[in-house]
Amino acid sequence: MIKTKKKILILGAGFGGLYAYRSLYRHFNKNEIDVTIVNKTNYFLFTPLLHEVATGGLSENSVVESIQHFLSRNGDVIHIADVLSLDKENKIVTTSLEKLSYDILIVALGASTNYFGTPGAEEHSLALKDLSDAVKMRGSIIDAFQKASVLKVDEDRKKALSFVVVGGGPTGVELAAEMAEFIHNTLMDYYKDSISCDDISVSLVNRGPELLAPFPVKLRGKALTVLQDKKIKVYLNTGVKEVHADEVVFSDDTKIHSSYTVWTAGVKPNTEMFANILPMDKGGRIFVDKNLHIADNPEIFVIGDVSFIKENENSLPLPMTAQVATQQGPHVAQNVHNFMNGYDLIPFKFESKGEMASLGRFEGLANVFGVPVTGAIAWFMWRTVYLFKFISPFKKIKVAFDWTMNLFFSRDITKI
Repeated sequence: MIKTKKKILILGAGFGGLYAYRSLYRHFNKNEIDVTIVNKTNYFLFTPLLHEVATGGLSENSVVESIQHFLSRNGDVIHIADVLSLDKENKIVTTSLEKLSYDILIVALGASTNYFGTPGAEEHSLALKDLSDAVKMRGSIIDAFQKASVLKVDEDRKKALSFVVVGGGPTGVELAAEMAEFIHNTLMDYYKDSISCDDISVSLVNRGPELLAPFPVKLRGKALTVLQDKKIKVYLNTGVKEVHADEVVFSDDTKIHSSYTVWTAGVKPNTEMFANILPMDKGGRIFVDKNLHIADNPEIFVIGDVSFIKENENSLPLPMTAQVATQQGPHVAQNVHNFMNGYDLIPFKFESKGEMASLGRFEGLANVFGVPVTGAIAWFMWRTVYLFKFISPFKKIKVAFDWTMNLFFSRDITKI
């Protein structure tokens, strides 16, 4: 049994890190462990709903929860800093503030936007990974309408109101759908005397032949139909070669005007600080065994977007989704307990509950245990599932209230 208080250090407070933290106290008493979470911010960000903040459906306060609120109950500490390096021999993590020692390390640093080296993409497009991105996006869309409303030349208005989303995965599809509703169903109510619907273009660009590649074929086709019904121009089998301040260049050198480009075409694990320190694949995901720890360093556990369970040469990484992270967090907490007490570790097995996507009000897609669901039922299912992934009861009630109010009132058009 544990004789002294052990130091557990968690890097990252996304779904994986925070779910792991919450589950630790199902296996340990307060006098057995001392937990520190290292995170860039003092809040947990509910990233799957950022597109609703970006399009006025939710306020920025609705998608964040205080980390300190959870930690203070157990007398634990949040360390707001960047992770810089790891000394695995001496069990020390160096951050932008100080050095932190550990007995057990849980790496759950999540992912950031991957531009794949596309010229101009990082400089001339906005990602949707942080709260500031969503707030800036909403403000920029509102700005575009305010500027366009005073332009007298039709062509100038069309250029000012051209929006391009790059990436046909769940984030891109959900954002494009919500953006179209925000523009046509909310902002146009305020600018219908000065702007025509013909002045507006919302485009979604996808390299692959279909949207939402992980979804069943039937649902992919449904997604395309719904987006086109929302007046979104969808480009399939279309790669992006370059991004400029006012246009997007496709791989075949075709160009479309874009006053505002959003990049949702991919993510990469936040593991650059561990290069040549921990074993990784070419994409930067850290190799772990089936128990979610590193074989040569069994006190280091890795979960979520940064982990790659490699059992053999044919192993494939799990999808970088909240569904994976929320399953791995509690599992690794159990294995930390087993490891510290000398018990056998439990192999992790991902159990997919299916895929879901929201396509705007009363429009959704869901693949639940192989059963395809569309329309309002899928939309309500999507909202219910994500609502219960929030940590605190207060936040669940607040978001449910905000969603209910949105059924009766227009979206928020304030610019912060």
